[in-house]
Amino acid sequence: MTVISAALFGTDWRPRPPGGAELLRECAARGWTVVLTGPGPAGAPALTVTAPGDDPVRAALALVDGVPSHAVAVAGSVREVRAARRAGVPCVALEAGGDAGPELRAAGAAEVHRDAAALLRVLDDSLLARPRAFGRVAAATGGPRNG
Repeated sequence: MTVISAALFGTDWRPRPPGGAELLRECAARGWTVVLTGPGPAGAPALTVTAPGDDPVRAALALVDGVPSHAVAVAGSVREVRAARRAGVPCVALEAGGDAGPELRAAGAAEVHRDAAALLRVLDDSLLARPRAFGRVAAATGGPRNG
């Protein structure tokens, strides 16, 4: 399961970062359940959380009866990385969302990529392709840990 932040898309639902649409299509082609944390575009290869409130990652998990150990969030801001941590979901962050790599890592991102195109180029070696290899993520206050 992949949770992708709505913040990575414009109001007209055209992906903002280079490679955004291709990343969505590739995740869907691999059979991964993709949930966008916000209202999605018509015809998008994803389910959408239309009213995520303060817990968009938990809302996305609930939508598909998902569990944190089988999910990865793709975030575009420190706020979204923190939401993933609160839900116990490991997170891949994209700097194209506006926040810089050091801030995203400090917030708890396991990986930071320049944009969706950069993530797509290394998709097979990324956390998206192997969420359980990361180990558990401590919700709320803890950081990544093995186990």
